[in-house]
Amino acid sequence: MASEIKSGKGKNKETVLLIIVALFGVAGLLALQFSRKTAVNRAEDRAVVQVENAENTNNPEASAPIQRIPGELLRTSEYPEAGKPFRFFMSKYSQGPEYELDFGDGSPRKKFVDGAVQHVFKNHGPCVVTLYARYEGQEVALDTLQKIVARRKVDSPVAPIIDY
Repeated sequence: MASEIKSGKGKNKETVLLIIVALFGVAGLLALQFSRKTAVNRAEDRAVVQVENAENTNNPEASAPIQRIPGELLRTSEYPEAGKPFRFFMSKYSQGPEYELDFGDGSPRKKFVDGAVQHVFKNHGPCVVTLYARYEGQEVALDTLQKIVARRKVDSPVAPIIDY
């Protein structure tokens, strides 16, 4: 029971220690308050925060400082053939950005419509197809795909057809 009751000396040390900690806390708060360069108007600060929160509640993605634009070209085992139309498809795309495809053959870029674009390669050989997205004045290369354009198939008769 004697160990449970603290002596008067122990209580005084704890009280002094608590007072010292409180004084350091108050001194720190005062230093922060006086270090501000402009006067603080609490009502204006609250209004700005409330307006920002109200704007961001409609679209949580819009509140992010940097948005990630989705977009990926669909990989297929099909190869384009020179001179014939070939369709490229997208997976993982959104409605906001404008998507374009650079075919790597010197032709101008073409825009995707409903996740697809069609192109006719003029020459055979390897090409690197690059997917671009344009959104709010920024352009980003999202995906690349290497394709080999096959030669044009020529159907030539093996022998003349003789009909008797």
